[in-house]
Amino acid sequence: MATEPVAPDTSASEGPPSGGWKSTRDYFLAGLVATGFAVALSEMLASFFVSAPSLVLTIGQRFIDITPAALKDWAIAVFGTNDKAVLIGGIVVVTILIGGLLGVVARNRVQVAAVGFVAFGVLGYALGITDPLATAGATLLPAIAAAASGIAVLALLRRLLQGPAGSTGPVTAPTPESRRAFMTASGAAVVLAVGQVLVGRLASGRTQSAVAAREQVTLPTVAASPSTTAAPASTTTAATTAATVEEATVAETAATTATTRAEEVVRVVADPTPAQIAQVEGVSELITPNEDFYRIDTALSFPSVDLDTWEVSFTGLVDSPFSLTYDELVALPMVERYITICCVSNSVGGELIGNAKWLGVPLRDLVEQAGVQPEGTQLIGRSVDRFTVGFPTAAVFDGREALLAIGMNGEPLPVKHGFPARLVVSGLYGYVSATKWLSEVEFARWDDFDAYWIPRGWAKEAPIKTQSRIDTPRPGTVDVGTQAIAGVAWAQNRGIDMVEVQVDGGPWMEAILPEELAIDTWRQWHVEYDFTPGSHTIAVRATDRTGTTQTSQIVPPRPDGATGYHTVQVVAV
Repeated sequence: MATEPVAPDTSASEGPPSGGWKSTRDYFLAGLVATGFAVALSEMLASFFVSAPSLVLTIGQRFIDITPAALKDWAIAVFGTNDKAVLIGGIVVVTILIGGLLGVVARNRVQVAAVGFVAFGVLGYALGITDPLATAGATLLPAIAAAASGIAVLALLRRLLQGPAGSTGPVTAPTPESRRAFMTASGAAVVLAVGQVLVGRLASGRTQSAVAAREQVTLPTVAASPSTTAAPASTTTAATTAATVEEATVAETAATTATTRAEEVVRVVADPTPAQIAQVEGVSELITPNEDFYRIDTALSFPSVDLDTWEVSFTGLVDSPFSLTYDELVALPMVERYITICCVSNSVGGELIGNAKWLGVPLRDLVEQAGVQPEGTQLIGRSVDRFTVGFPTAAVFDGREALLAIGMNGEPLPVKHGFPARLVVSGLYGYVSATKWLSEVEFARWDDFDAYWIPRGWAKEAPIKTQSRIDTPRPGTVDVGTQAIAGVAWAQNRGIDMVEVQVDGGPWMEAILPEELAIDTWRQWHVEYDFTPGSHTIAVRATDRTGTTQTSQIVPPRPDGATGYHTVQVVAV
């Protein structure tokens, strides 16, 4: 008798669950939720302790260190001061998306997914322990919590999707009841994750510690009085540090700068008068408020220091190395100086520049106390987060303003601008001079050390270039008739002598300049122009005290600062 073929029994075999893409979607969602919960928990735990680094930020910091310079330039050009927020957001998104893939893997191989979460925890710990402020124990806690919570939440959501028999019986598509339970649990996990993020932001151990320490600081009072520039002594000191060809070049530059400064002996340090401020709507404020001051650095979070243990040390090629506590630093004779600082990444017409009144100790006084040796031709500034800058030691002695600053616009340094102490050096771009969160000043030979940005394609010597910017009118439409054209120009350590404006390629018109605040600051300018109906192109150029007029040649910021005329297109209607 013929018999019908019997289909093999596959009820006990394990294979892909039914349900197609919908089932894959559910497991992907489970991975997203589990990873998001793990990241949020680790960040909350890290926020409770100054010595516990954020795993997300440490991954981001290492990413910054290895990122090609061209990509960093692109990020700053596109996102400006929001580049760090974009990076952090990108790291979180990529991490959670990887977690989603682990969720899909966990559908049939939950052990493999668990290994993925453990790897995330190990990576976070390995990178976190490189933070100079981290301790092994405090770093281990969020790393373990991230791995364990991720595995636990994913296992729970997987079990809900597969039903009571999911771990022992065949893997099947979720039933309506099991999927309902899965969605409820996922929603609860998301709510808890958001709560953890909020708690972490409120706790924020490092930031709160720094803010609390700053609030306890009382700055010394400094009488506003002019100072004099000792050009001959500066030239001699700079020359005595020259022991190589490179050093001789530095000394020659220092001597030229000192000679220029000899023509202007008095340095104004009093608050600006109305005559020094352009009364034109739309022009940049002469003094940039702290909250509006640009911030460009490599730190994804603000380093926090304990003022009870913080010191700044003067080391390297010096006769008498020494260290100062914060109290010892504050007790030293202080000066206040208006100095404009800017970022080398600033594009022509960009906003990565600001002017402030800085309170601090003249760097020259401290360097002379240390007794820098003739071969110590490079001053290296080191931050508590290991960032480094480097500039010629001769710049300390050539008469320019160079401060170890503790105050900014009448307040202790804001945390984001370097509290408790930073370097401010007139005439040098920030990437070679402006060490925030300063911990050490070291002296070395010029060729023996390259600071952070130099191997990444930026020039080792970076004097600020003479530049100007149009603040008003902005690109767009203007009213027909007489309107103000205004902006700022800068040539720190030289001073601005003249600003000229051109409209539609016509003759250059000399702008009105208010009285100079100091040669180390930007200078406002303005001119009145009668706009006729139609399109117009406005250009500006500045001439500094040495007689040098900024070039029209368009050059990008890399490797030592952008050049070119800032132009604005408007339509008069």
